[in-house]
Amino acid sequence: MGDYPLEKRRMINIPDILGYTVLKCDFHMHTLNSDGEVTAATRVQEAWEEGLDAISITDHIAHKKGAKDENQGYDLGRKDATEKDILLIKGGEITFPLNPGPGHANALFLQDVNKLQTDDWRETFSEAKKQGAFIFWNHPGWAVDSIRWYEEQSELYNNGLLNGIEVFNEFEFYPEAVNWCLAKNLTFISNSDVHSAIDRLYDFNIVKHRPMTLVLSSEKTEKALKEALLAGRTLIYAYNLIAGKEEYVKALYDASVKQVTKKPLDSGKTLFIFSNESDIDYILKRQDIGKIPEDIVIFGRSTVNVMLENEDIKPSVYVVENVFISGYDNLHVTLFQ
Repeated sequence: MGDYPLEKRRMINIPDILGYTVLKCDFHMHTLNSDGEVTAATRVQEAWEEGLDAISITDHIAHKKGAKDENQGYDLGRKDATEKDILLIKGGEITFPLNPGPGHANALFLQDVNKLQTDDWRETFSEAKKQGAFIFWNHPGWAVDSIRWYEEQSELYNNGLLNGIEVFNEFEFYPEAVNWCLAKNLTFISNSDVHSAIDRLYDFNIVKHRPMTLVLSSEKTEKALKEALLAGRTLIYAYNLIAGKEEYVKALYDASVKQVTKKPLDSGKTLFIFSNESDIDYILKRQDIGKIPEDIVIFGRSTVNVMLENEDIKPSVYVVENVFISGYDNLHVTLFQ
């Protein structure tokens, strides 16, 4: 009967943890202002429909003064973002060769992206920092034979010009970058790096969502978001993969998965019921010996029933195969306590 189509938004169910609000964010995307295929308004609409809280349009910066207006993506998307209650962070992608050179990096919370239009990468990074930017190294494994930490990254890091690393980009996970973040106290970042329409890059009939950064923020404001990023309070969430500092990873698992029932039955068995209140599917594999299930998958927003003989019950250690606390180490949890 009505003339107005209803807008639909998918909600991403991630519990808040440790007293923080968990913001769903994508800090790497492109529009027609560089090599993207859609407008800034489309980027905002896509983010809203997918249930994101914050985004940054980070078009490639032309490192030649006056080449184009680098603030255009932000300026064109700001009104729509305000209407949709999406935090739109002004940013840009610093685009230089890698080795020699620093490669690509995103600078967020900029005041004037045009001032980064220099052909000297040191000058560009310094200007970004002068504007109070949060800077992270993009896709360290892209277009290289092997992932390495270069002299240029050491120089940026030692001069306070590198705050984080994109450990997941588009379709790629970089375990080595996870370890760099842990060793150097850099912030974990995960993004889509989308150039085309988001549903052309990702088939949402197969995957639940784009890669994103989960930010533990005191509130949903730009100031609080920046504080959280600089403090390193993030997790990555991509293709059902979670990675980050163990403190945050464990808190997210504990807030998601609960043993809600341990019920002795007259048959000499005990019924255990585990619930998962998040959208994340947790894939668990038993580490010790016993007659309890070897593999347990607790799907998002679901429960799992496990019936055990009473004599077989004992606390059992499982590795959570899709949850990483370092590049090659998984979270371990204990079930059937």
